[in-house]
Parts: sequence; C-alpha cells; structure tokens
Amino acid sequence: MNELDLMRTMRTDAPIPSQRRLDAGRERLLQAIDGSPGARRPVRAGRRSRGVRTMVLAAGGVAAVAAGVTVVSQTGGSPVTVHGSPAAVSARYDNPLVERAAFGWLPSGMHANGYVADRQTDNFFQVVAQKTGKSGGIVTLTAYAAGKEPFLGYLPGGVPAKRIPAPSVNGHSAYWIFKPDPSGQSQFSLRWQPAPNRWAQLEGDALPGNAAELARTANRIAASAKFGGTRPIAMPLHVGGVPAGLTPKRTVLNNGAFDQVSASLGFIVDGPSSDLEIGVTKSDGTVGTGVPGGPGKPGRGLPRPNTKLDGYPAYVAPTILYAYGVNGFNVQIHASGSILAKLNKTGGVTGLFHRLKVLGADPSHWTPTPVN
Repeated sequence: MNELDLMRTMRTDAPIPSQRRLDAGRERLLQAIDGSPGARRPVRAGRRSRGVRTMVLAAGGVAAVAAGVTVVSQTGGSPVTVHGSPAAVSARYDNPLVERAAFGWLPSGMHANGYVADRQTDNFFQVVAQKTGKSGGIVTLTAYAAGKEPFLGYLPGGVPAKRIPAPSVNGHSAYWIFKPDPSGQSQFSLRWQPAPNRWAQLEGDALPGNAAELARTANRIAASAKFGGTRPIAMPLHVGGVPAGLTPKRTVLNNGAFDQVSASLGFIVDGPSSDLEIGVTKSDGTVGTGVPGGPGKPGRGLPRPNTKLDGYPAYVAPTILYAYGVNGFNVQIHASGSILAKLNKTGGVTGLFHRLKVLGADPSHWTPTPVN
C-alpha cells in the first residue's frame, strides 16, 4: 500500500483501525491506466478528520445470469437496455456489506453514514458517524471477527501503543489505546471485549468537551453499541458477470461520509497479483482532464476521455475504464492478472461496464445485493 500522512490518510495495511481510512478506490484504479503494469497510484478517499483513521474491506454479492443484454441507468433515472456484450455466467456471492455492528447512542447531530467490510489482514466491519452538514466531529466503531486480539499498533510518531486502563464497558474489560488528553486533545481510541474472543474499538476526533467529558462520551457510545447484526446494507450499484472463484477483499460505502457519496467492491485471487476493483462516485459534473502515464509512470488526475460508452464520455484501456456522469455517478473499473483474463472472455472491463447498473443518488433505489 501507500504511505499517507496522519491528518488526511494512513497506510491502508497498517495494523490497527486508527491507521486506516474509508476508501472510494478512485485513485487506486489508475494503476496500469496505459494498459501496462505500472506502479500503483496513491489511494484517495473522501475527507477525514485528523487522528481518526478508518479501514476498508470487502465481501461478495448474490447470483443471477448476466446475458449479453443488460441494463444501465441514464441520468434521467430511466433504465436503458445495452446490447453488444458477450454473455457472462454470474457466480454466487454473499451480500458484501452486512451490518455486524451499529451505533446505539450518538451525540446530538451525528448519524451513521459510512461503512466498510474488510477481509484482508484483519477481518472486520466498520461504521462511521459524522455530524450532518458540518465538518469535524467523527466517531468510528470497528467490530473484529472472532479470534485473538488485534495488534495494538503505533501512535503518531511511531511510538508503540500501550494499554491504558479505562472503565469497563457493560461490565467487560476495556482500555484506552489513545486517551483524551487533559490539555485539550480531542482524539481517543477505546478497545474492549463485547464477548469472549471478540474485540471492538471506538475512535473519536474533534468532539466537544474536556478530557473527562470525552471519556464519558466514549464510554456511553461504546456501551450502547450493538453487535452481531445481519441486516445487509444497500449500495448504489449492481454488477453482473463477476467471475467465479474470487475472494472478496473490501467493500466500502460512503453515504455522505467525508463529504462523499461513493461505493466500491474489491476482489482478489490467491497467488500472483490479480484483483478487480469496481467503484462509483457521485459526479460533480466535470469530466477528467488528466493525462495517462507512460509505462511504469503514474497518470495525473482523472483520465481525459478517449471514447464514449453508451453515450457517456469514457476512458478505456485494456485494464482500466472510467465513465463519467452515468446516472449521476462516475464509474471506475480496474482488473489485472488472472481476473482480467477471465473478464476478457466476456468483453473485458468494457463488457463488465455493460453489465453494471448505476442506481442513482436516492438510497431508496439502492440494492443490498450489488454483485451478480
């Protein structure tokens, strides 16, 4: 992964939640933009508050058979049938984003608006809450899969984290990884065991109050958190024809988190580097003007269109695709290695685009089964 500064981003493969961020996957898809295996670009996501670091993850979707005729929504919201893509048999995947954790009580004005499911280094689910229409003030709740305690990691400056005693949470032992500072430090990171062999972590940043007030706020949020839910979370896209045999890597939904409406699905296979990234980000109406990089060189900015797909301005290369303004969203698809080889049998990244349906900005139209 890529090194990013603490105030805006952290290493996405860092060992603790406080060193990770929600990721729309946008810049990451620019690797190999010229069709050759170049270096990965930095991963950018929506804005984040200093000190609060969030994570990223994935899972699968459900089944169908994607024929060579599929549906893609246009900006007006009316679906249009798209032809010309080879038939693709869709594999069955589980719902990729299931609400394994949820906030109970939150400070006034805050609501959940970001979700991550990750099956990489740590298997975890994460939910983020921010204040509506206001910058700053963010809390992040992470629920880890059953198993040993996650690595404590490091504090800013590379200082090894240590357990700092904290009041119990619902009678379960708890400790601070980063305690609110009496000098006015508004950040905190609290970890506890909501059940045997289960770990949870709560992080906060830019919340009002002194150290004692913040400690009480953190304990109240943690004590009211709920775990073990099974509700699938709806997403603003549906894609058919994802090849069988892939391992879900990361699923992300920002529904206003970090001032962004975006979603991404990530898959990998074991062995040599091979992945698939599918993402949509709410469009601001502009079209990319960046220049693709040469072999081994990164591109600069979102790529300038070199064609049109179903009437939308698009940039298409053998391994990557950008399409602008599809039902109000920009679409990004990137594939590599053996996954790309499978996709190439059904039209490559362009064929996958033809099997993608963008559902628009109204959450009532979104689907909890976005894959196949």
